[in-house]
Amino acid sequence: MKATYFLSVLLIQIIFLVRFVTPEDGTIYEYGPDNFKSQIEDMDGNFIMFYAPWCRHCTEFHPIWAELAELVNTKGSKFAIAQVDCTKHPKLCHDNDITGYPSLLYYHRNSFSPVEFKGTRDLPSLTLFLSEVFTLKSEGKQVKKSDEVKIYSGMAYLDDQNIEKFVSRGQHFIMFYAPWCKISQSLAPVWADLAVHYAHNKYIQIGKVNCLDNDMTCNNFDIKQYPHLIWIVNGRIVAATEVLTLGQLKAYVERMILADNHDPEKFMRKTKALPVARITEETFETFLEKDVVFVNFFAPWCAHCMQLSPVWLQLGETFLNESRVLIADVDCVRSKNICDTEKIHSLPTLILYKKKRIVSVGNQMGELDNLITLVNEHLDGDTAEIDETVMSAEEENSYTKDEL
Repeated sequence: MKATYFLSVLLIQIIFLVRFVTPEDGTIYEYGPDNFKSQIEDMDGNFIMFYAPWCRHCTEFHPIWAELAELVNTKGSKFAIAQVDCTKHPKLCHDNDITGYPSLLYYHRNSFSPVEFKGTRDLPSLTLFLSEVFTLKSEGKQVKKSDEVKIYSGMAYLDDQNIEKFVSRGQHFIMFYAPWCKISQSLAPVWADLAVHYAHNKYIQIGKVNCLDNDMTCNNFDIKQYPHLIWIVNGRIVAATEVLTLGQLKAYVERMILADNHDPEKFMRKTKALPVARITEETFETFLEKDVVFVNFFAPWCAHCMQLSPVWLQLGETFLNESRVLIADVDCVRSKNICDTEKIHSLPTLILYKKKRIVSVGNQMGELDNLITLVNEHLDGDTAEIDETVMSAEEENSYTKDEL
């Protein structure tokens, strides 16, 4: 009788421990039918991975999930990072509508209607997701979408509401991705490391857009494959590149980045190699002080301007060490008064100034070698007459003042 009593007490203690004891700091909760319901009822929040041991994606993702557990599963925490082995508990997974692995579901306290995580499976995205669902619950209402951009560990999280304003100024390197895309998933940790590397660089912002949740943005950027990496300067697509290693991505950023290209004083000192100067209404006269200034008048929406951009950057690189030459551009949307004054009627329009006088005007796309030759001819000669080389612009390349 006595032995039976102690056995019953021991059994009760074991059940209690299985249901309520928090694992050691940093370890992942293991859930099953015996404690799943009670944990959701008792904890303020449960972020649960439903997985199968044979699943390769689960195995590859597990170190990141364990890293998240180290951050969240601390002594006294009322939030839990947990997992359910669906090969051991198939009914539990079926009851929660699990159809693929891994599935990441967040359960608010006493709620069995989870919020599914659909982002890229990297630590910054997971922690930002947790921050958002915590806020959602604490406010007791749905968070209103705004144009505020959240930046975590150097990564800007962009969406339909905030991307247009955010990328309109400065330089941005953006990854457009789909969570279901295997290449997007494999690039995610590399992209996160790139963001951390440039987190404190004032000239560049690394960001990403989930095309599954922001189809309007991805349609506007004409994203047709994932992941798609785009370099944007002041709202203008400058270039796109393929998926690279972390080292290659860093080298690409260093090659593309333009530092101080808006500031004439810093630009003229050439404290950093800058291929193209950005002229605004405030700096127009100052930048024209060079002997020869070749300016590309463009608009961000202009397809031909986008095609010319990489050629123009190459032209800038060609004359980078020639102190008498400045290669520049003017955004006719942001600096409309300059374009009106210079009588820009089609885009792109290329104007070459020599000692502040217009000596060549053209709107043909032009080969790089021809552009280089044109600059050298005016650099070496004493051309005084205006060289009217205006080609007939294609109809879609013309614009009206209202369009600007």
